[in-house]
Amino acid sequence: AKYESPLSEILVKNIAAKLNAGARSVYKFVTCGLRGVQESFAKNCGDGSLVWNLLPVGLENVYGRGTDINAGADWDERRAILGLVGDVYITVEGGR
Repeated sequence: AKYESPLSEILVKNIAAKLNAGARSVYKFVTCGLRGVQESFAKNCGDGSLVWNLLPVGLENVYGRGTDINAGADWDERRAILGLVGDVYITVEGGR
């Protein structure tokens, strides 16, 4: 996927690796299962076992990493649920 800034991909890969290295098994990293920033994060977060992909019912992530969690009937419902599950949110390139 194309990034708006060439440094964004490097940033995301480094964030994922550092968070994974310091994470305990009780931590989970939640993405929306989409290409681009989220895919780079999931693919660079160790073996993917700490990654959860929060998706509307019936959808799967597009990069084959992490555990898919279906929540909400559509993207709007899923977005509302995502706002309830995290303690810390990191957004790169606007969080689209």
